[in-house]
Amino acid sequence: MEQADQAARDAQASAGARLLAVTRALRAWSFANPAEFTLIYGSPVPGYHAPQETVPPASRTPEALGAIIRSALEAGELTPPRRPLPGPSALLPTAVKVFGGAPEAPFSDLIERGIVLWSNLIGLLVFQVFSRTHDSVRDQSAFFDRAIAVAAEGIGLAVPLGEDTD
Repeated sequence: MEQADQAARDAQASAGARLLAVTRALRAWSFANPAEFTLIYGSPVPGYHAPQETVPPASRTPEALGAIIRSALEAGELTPPRRPLPGPSALLPTAVKVFGGAPEAPFSDLIERGIVLWSNLIGLLVFQVFSRTHDSVRDQSAFFDRAIAVAAEGIGLAVPLGEDTD
């Protein structure tokens, strides 16, 4: 993901194209390494607690996504949400710290929306890696790109479709 993002930044890609590049990289890794993908994103083993030294590597995915979202916010590439999330934030302070602080309105719920994007990505990958969409979707790669574009709309980010963004 990090290498894909660097290549996209070097090509001066938009934040949406960067997001597509990094999610495609994670998808490729997931298919190439299904056992490792399952260890990270599969069902937890009851009573097992991962060693503390595994936390930083496991954080690399949300950090890569968060960096793109932060960049999009700073570059003015995000569209404000049609409907802000109501009430106080449901976030833990560590999530706000990892993102680099809470954004101002109208993007004050951006971190929560980013976590939804991340969970959509992982859920989509679980479905694709374990063939849950094989009887519903004709073109898995195209569907993946479309799903990322739909999920990105939740944070106000446009993902380019129908063009070469690799």
